[in-house]
Amino acid sequence: MGLGTTTIKHILLLLNFVLMFLSLILISFSIFILVSGSANQTDHGENAAAGLIMTLGIVILVTAIFGFIAALRESKRKLIIYVPILVMLILTQLVMTSMASHGTRDGLSGSIRQGFEELWSSEIQAPGALAHYEDWLHCCGVNSTDDYRRIQHEIPKTCCHKHDCSQMENLYQDGCMAKFEEYLSDKTLAFSIVNCLLIIVEVISAVLGWLMISKLKNEFRRTNARWL
Repeated sequence: MGLGTTTIKHILLLLNFVLMFLSLILISFSIFILVSGSANQTDHGENAAAGLIMTLGIVILVTAIFGFIAALRESKRKLIIYVPILVMLILTQLVMTSMASHGTRDGLSGSIRQGFEELWSSEIQAPGALAHYEDWLHCCGVNSTDDYRRIQHEIPKTCCHKHDCSQMENLYQDGCMAKFEEYLSDKTLAFSIVNCLLIIVEVISAVLGWLMISKLKNEFRRTNARWL
């Protein structure tokens, strides 16, 4: 026995409420990226990414509110608009999830390496180019402390906890490039998790929206048949 119109309506109302909640998480996440990037005085495409995520979150929020109203009023016309928008959102998010999961490893890793190589060239010419990253990410050199030893430079205080290099245990062992890639991976993982949850809810909502349209059409036909 299939689901009734009332049951589908109630499930759609609940799912759209969940979409609203998840979209607010997405918007909050984009704000966090902007704030953290500003606090760290660095931007590696994060502002652009945050802008895209915020735009996506706002579009999903508006769509969820529209879908909530469409289901509440059992409006066939609104649902006909709602379902294709969900399908387009799903496709967009699948692309964004793919970019987030593979971008750091495939696309960004090369630019990150190039960026740190340029920083290291600057460090050799004028010590201190890596200081910001060493302080921020608690790292040392591009790959490790050996980078400084190879060029016979004294290990800077920014490579040590609280700038105290008097004890070996205070020395940061990890390279800044690996730590920065880890930092990016953490952000893309958080986005991917929220995005996947959104996609799942949107797929179910699109299917139920289509079912509700069919139910409303059938009810309309039955009502007209009674008058004939």
